[in-house]
Amino acid sequence: MMLGGNNMFTGNKVRLRECRREDIQALNEIENEEEVIINLTTRVPALVPLQVKQNWFEDYTKNYGDDFVQFTIETLDGTIIGKCGTGHIDWKNACTTVWIFIGKGENRGKGYGSDALSLLVSFIFKEMNMNRVQLYVFGFNERAVTSYKKVGFVVEGVHKQDLYRSGKYNDVYIMSILKREFDAAKGAV
Repeated sequence: MMLGGNNMFTGNKVRLRECRREDIQALNEIENEEEVIINLTTRVPALVPLQVKQNWFEDYTKNYGDDFVQFTIETLDGTIIGKCGTGHIDWKNACTTVWIFIGKGENRGKGYGSDALSLLVSFIFKEMNMNRVQLYVFGFNERAVTSYKKVGFVVEGVHKQDLYRSGKYNDVYIMSILKREFDAAKGAV
């Protein structure tokens, strides 16, 4: 699902907007940061060439339609700091899986991720009419777990030793939030 025109969602610290072709280089640089690779991907940690991301973007804009939603995350001054989105949208059961990453060490720990995730979850519940949002997070990524809990996600399960990273097997948590829980936390009716 691509947003057209100037559609964006603004929070207290960040803005979510459609991903644009001109964002690809900046986003690829962020995705290739060591900390992002270690904390985000289950594949063998390796750099992804810019051409691969450009090809992916072309495919995304042509083929995904309503099956995948992604946003560029930028600060309120317009600096690109990350990306977030959905995958595995289950329209019948009103459930989707989300992902998010914030690049550059100086942008982490400032609440940008929590603000962006809250905007994303709000969009999913209000605009996509989902009932459940879930995510997977590596157990060693304590900063992310804390950020997700700020938004209202709870750990509901553990995939024990599901990720091999840095010479050992690590747990992967599944966290979720329901629409009624999100609404209650935001004071909505």
